[in-house]
Amino acid sequence: MYEQLGFMDFIAGIQKKIQEKTGLLCYDTVPENIPGPYYIANIMDKRPAHSKTMYIDILTVWIHVIVDPSAPHSSVYEQLQGLEEALTEDIELPDGFEVIVQTNVGMERIKTEEKEHMALVYEFMVCHGLKCCN
Repeated sequence: MYEQLGFMDFIAGIQKKIQEKTGLLCYDTVPENIPGPYYIANIMDKRPAHSKTMYIDILTVWIHVIVDPSAPHSSVYEQLQGLEEALTEDIELPDGFEVIVQTNVGMERIKTEEKEHMALVYEFMVCHGLKCCN
């Protein structure tokens, strides 16, 4: 039997890396009345990708880049670049779990009635156990 990685453990690993490397807070929900800059990380998808030898899940995470509305547009690019640089390093997970591939798969522009922001989309391939053959 193998263990599943908890969503909160996974998001905590992402938040910790982003906060350590960018100096900005990373939330898992949208905070009320907190001005930017900050990040919001959301797991959007989880799907199995098991191999012959390993139990693997692929998790898709959208990391929203929130800036101060009065900041110049260049601050969005600076914050995006800081995020990309932070996530060039592996995410630390609890024992028994390992990120084996961590990939930036694109950027999305999010428009709401009130404002617009950017989100980077990442896929994390997480190994959570080896299969034993008899």
